[in-house]
Amino acid sequence: MKILLRAVLFLDALLQLLLGILLLLSPVATLYAALQLPLPQPALYGQLLGVALVGFAWLLVQATINGQLTVAIARTVGQVNLVSAILIVSWVLFLEVPVQGAGKIWMLALAAVLAFFAAVQIPAAKRVRRREREQQLAREAERNAATPTTVHPANAGPNDVYDDAGRRPAGASRDYPEYRREPVITPPPGYGPGTEVMPDPATEELPSPHHARQNPHS
Repeated sequence: MKILLRAVLFLDALLQLLLGILLLLSPVATLYAALQLPLPQPALYGQLLGVALVGFAWLLVQATINGQLTVAIARTVGQVNLVSAILIVSWVLFLEVPVQGAGKIWMLALAAVLAFFAAVQIPAAKRVRRREREQQLAREAERNAATPTTVHPANAGPNDVYDDAGRRPAGASRDYPEYRREPVITPPPGYGPGTEVMPDPATEELPSPHHARQNPHS
């Protein structure tokens, strides 16, 4: 369906390019007289519209090449072609536009071609857009199915680690931090400040039992 839509957009681009060139030649009155088409007055308006149609044709070519622009531009261009066909038929058949003979046939043929393009572009753009959405949803579903889901118990902490079955593996962190206790090394007495060996004052004050002054038999 997208290939058909691109083909119609390319044909529409060729048509818009031809119309733009024709309008750029608005000052050439003999050309319009030969085709029996109404001459744009003043010619500046016709040339401005021709420049717009040439740019419109280039936009259609970009939509044909770039797949990301195809759907959006096709939907908009289809609506523009439909409105243009309705206006041409209304002016030719009901509003008495100054066109005679072959010119009226040219105008009605142009309206028919624009209506055909619109009838293909609008529904095709909707179908392609719907298909792209379905494909995107399918890719997201496959991506979600390929991603493993981890089951956490209801009382799990923010730092708890569990496997896919919801079990806490051995050595897993809990919800409270673990502190590492460093070994304390105490230097032996006499080595370093604060480890001096001080004599016991109570021991020094007690006299010896063999002291001469305390022996009554001396």
